[in-house]
Amino acid sequence: MSNVVNTAGWSHNRVPERAKTVYYGEYKCKGPRANPNNREPFVKQLSGAEVQPFLVLDFIEATKWLLPPPNY
Repeated sequence: MSNVVNTAGWSHNRVPERAKTVYYGEYKCKGPRANPNNREPFVKQLSGAEVQPFLVLDFIEATKWLLPPPNY
């Protein structure tokens, strides 16, 4: 992440109760503002195993609305 990114990473947009139910996850963020120690308490640093469910097309039912993945 570049220096234009706030070091907190995310916010509750002035509605603090959102922090109780929101799920923000980061995976392998790099750069000057990627220090996870400065993140809001509700931001989770994901492991390789934790990020896997989010990296498949089925997570967002993408096979129903995105073009098919290329066949190489």
